[in-house]
Amino acid sequence: MIINLRYHIASLVAVFLALGIGILVGSFILSVDTLEKQQEQIAERLENHLNELREENQAMRAEVLAVEAEMELQKQFLRETLPRLVAGQLEGRRIALVQTAAYPVDTDLRNLLKMAGAEVVSVTTIPGGLELAEHEQQLLALGEWQKVPKDGLQGLVADEMARALVEGPSPVVEYLVNERLVNIDGEYGRPFHAVVLVGGGSDPAADTPHWLDMSMIQRFQSYGLRVCGVETREAPVSYMKEYQTKLDCTVDNVDTVPGQFALVRVLAGLDGHYGVKDTAQRFIPALD
Repeated sequence: MIINLRYHIASLVAVFLALGIGILVGSFILSVDTLEKQQEQIAERLENHLNELREENQAMRAEVLAVEAEMELQKQFLRETLPRLVAGQLEGRRIALVQTAAYPVDTDLRNLLKMAGAEVVSVTTIPGGLELAEHEQQLLALGEWQKVPKDGLQGLVADEMARALVEGPSPVVEYLVNERLVNIDGEYGRPFHAVVLVGGGSDPAADTPHWLDMSMIQRFQSYGLRVCGVETREAPVSYMKEYQTKLDCTVDNVDTVPGQFALVRVLAGLDGHYGVKDTAQRFIPALD
């Protein structure tokens, strides 16, 4: 009797154990199947979302291309219109170009001024902001200066360059050219009516406009010359605020057709500060 009872108990335990194992295995299989279905659903949703993003991206690219094409047509229209807008406005005027900008300037201002009827008597390019530390003694002797001022030699040299541009070459300027500190294309000493000063800096910590550009502006104005300060839209450091303390005319987007039109108008005698930056008073001059 005891053996039979033990046998029945063992049988019942085996049955329940088998049932438990069956339930566990069944649940596991069901869980795996459910997990696979969920993964498939997630993958399908992700793929659908990616397809939607691809379609949106293609649509946006098409819109961008359309806008770029429209902008290029507008630029072409402006380029073809500019010669008619500026033709003859500077007839008989002689202009000197001076570029102190410490960044690449790709705009062909000489061609613009010729298009307007002006004669460009000289183009002076001062690359690198005049590093004069190694040339101090030679320049002091050539300029017959007794000593270097507190604010440095650059101000004296800038003033001398502006003077020579008006009155004719000097030993200081010839030295600067020979040492390739300055590039000059044209003739110094020829009479001219106005100066286009192309500025803008590359280093916010530099003090270039104060000793170079501002010294030249002061000297040019002492001769009664009109000076117009310009720079491009992409000038890393704008000189417009400094220029406007001394000048009646500035253009901050001279690399664009509207800026070039504004430059011709101010060289013709119109005052104002034009362009797209915060320092501008108007976008372009009046068309009358």
